Amino acid sequence: MKTNRNTIANLIIASAALITVSASSAVNRTLILLQENNDGSSYMTDALPAGPARDAADAIVDSFIEGGEATKFQALANGRYQRFVNLSDSACTRANLLAQLIKQSKDGYVTDLAILGHGSPESLRLNGENLTGQTTSTLINPITGVRSMATNPGSIRKLLTDARASQGSTFNFKLRLVHMCNCFGGTTNDDWLAIGAKTAVGAPLMNWMPEPMITFFWDDFVKNDKRAIQSASDSLVATRILWQAVPGYTTVQSNGLTKIQETQQVVAGNTNLIFKDEYQLALNQSRTVTVQANQTHNFPAVYLVAGQKYTFTSGSSDTWQNGIAPFSTTVNANGYTPGPIDALRRHPANMMRLIGERFTHPNSSALNFIGGSGFSIGRTLTHTASGHGFLNLYANDILTAYADNSGSIAVTIKRIE
Repeated sequence: MKTNRNTIANLIIASAALITVSASSAVNRTLILLQENNDGSSYMTDALPAGPARDAADAIVDSFIEGGEATKFQALANGRYQRFVNLSDSACTRANLLAQLIKQSKDGYVTDLAILGHGSPESLRLNGENLTGQTTSTLINPITGVRSMATNPGSIRKLLTDARASQGSTFNFKLRLVHMCNCFGGTTNDDWLAIGAKTAVGAPLMNWMPEPMITFFWDDFVKNDKRAIQSASDSLVATRILWQAVPGYTTVQSNGLTKIQETQQVVAGNTNLIFKDEYQLALNQSRTVTVQANQTHNFPAVYLVAGQKYTFTSGSSDTWQNGIAPFSTTVNANGYTPGPIDALRRHPANMMRLIGERFTHPNSSALNFIGGSGFSIGRTLTHTASGHGFLNLYANDILTAYADNSGSIAVTIKRIE
């Protein structure tokens, strides 16, 4: 059965295929899929008891669904990642993963890694081998009775050691996100962070419902601009709802948890990571943008993070105008006191005052606006973000009356937390 399955799978996907895809961002990113069920069983049918029904389901999933996962991830990468690397089936080895992490890093590509397969505590199954996390054991001298601790770094942490052996002692992976569908994948979160990953996501216990949680997570993170922690939380909630009706999933097990309760996702590292992480300002980083007075929305490629503090500063001589000369009013970013006809302006602050607000996506769709997020900036402001979101800036005016505005103001945004 396995030989036939490999034949079918190899017709569906090219082993270790490197595919260049178009992308809308200047940031170079690679998505690597590390996927294997080489023992003939599938991570998608762990819910079934051993027997003919399980064997039949495994055969179907191994032959077709695995190829479907690869197709799905390639489609996800298209237009969002510049490269997609498919390490499925026989290509799902530590050596291939190491080679790709080195290659992508040397080429200047930031890598996100999706791992699909079986797992056990501190271990992720590959093709004929395991990726292992660091473990510590207690040794007892049989003569003296003295106890000592022995640490095994595991094969995940040694990926960086092996890379530096060939690339030099200062070499580092450009590894960003690692998301694992494996049971107990979360027990290796610390190992991925140790070799340079910014964020690692996995189940600390059994994962009884990998799909559609896999799809929900990646869609939320890549397509819906959600933070890693929000993607993990929302995908778990949505998946639990769908699995509630499956027989046995709400039955309390010997560990005191139902399968629904046991399935969790733990996010380690930078929980606020977003797909467009180039929008997040580092500490003391600044970005200067031009805000046009006649634009209802100006997105400066800045993502505000709740609790982080920012300063906003506009040029002292920068001005913009409301109205058509000779009846126009010229002001700086502080704006002017509104008159009776200005009652419908977007924010209660001064007319033509510089205003900021947050969106869930960096575009002007009304569906993406975060209600109550507007804040008055003026010429200068020190502001602690009250929530997460993509920053929009505008001159305060009536939403339908921007056509007669002119001029622009340069604004420097700096994170000072």
